[in-house]
Amino acid sequence: MGIKESAIRQFGRRAEAYSKGNIFVDGVHLSEIVKRSGVTRNHRVLDIATGAGFLALEFAKNAKTVVGCDITRNMLMKAIEKQELSGLDNTGFLLSDVESLPFPDESFDIVSCRFAFHHFPDPRKALLEMKRVCRKRITIVDGVSSEDRDKSMFHNHIEKLRDPSHVRIYALGEMENMVKEIGAVIADIEHTDIPQDFDEWISRAGTGTKTIKVIEDLMRQSANDDGTGLRVKLENGRLGFTYDTVILIADVRR
Repeated sequence: MGIKESAIRQFGRRAEAYSKGNIFVDGVHLSEIVKRSGVTRNHRVLDIATGAGFLALEFAKNAKTVVGCDITRNMLMKAIEKQELSGLDNTGFLLSDVESLPFPDESFDIVSCRFAFHHFPDPRKALLEMKRVCRKRITIVDGVSSEDRDKSMFHNHIEKLRDPSHVRIYALGEMENMVKEIGAVIADIEHTDIPQDFDEWISRAGTGTKTIKVIEDLMRQSANDDGTGLRVKLENGRLGFTYDTVILIADVRR
């Protein structure tokens, strides 16, 4: 099974869980992304790999029109449900692959992507396509791994065990290089620490029982020397860790 097929299967079967995950529904984080993007009332926005539409709908409060696209139909159904409840009528959702967007060049002022970049099998191709349809600014939000190669590899090994559709959580330096390589200019980077409860994080992905035990053991082993870069800790009997998350804003250079 290919990466895209794996992602469709994973997010299709776990759409309900992902539509309620604490890391996705954080209203403060969503509003901060929108603020830093520089969106205005006359802007058209495209939200790539929109999932349940959280960021698309936040943008819709501030933009002229917003389109959210995703390759997983079940996730888009959740986004449409949220849109209907929100009362926002300037947002549409579309089944589409980031590597082949059905839009003309420079169709949108802002193109965004939140917590999905690490699922793209060809991130450079995705970035080039995002740039192609963008007039002004790209906004990428994702976790970043340690700049230490061994810690990054350990971290990504655990992520892959939890979710086979995972490709790679990149170090910030790697993300910056990819953005620069497509000819965009980084305008702003904001770090946010997002704490995660291990049980909630693992449940969201629907990971099998045997694999959960393997991951938990690896996480506990990493706590002493921060071997994953995730700052794993045990508090009141519960295992937790912290994602270093970035909001990366890049101006498209024409």
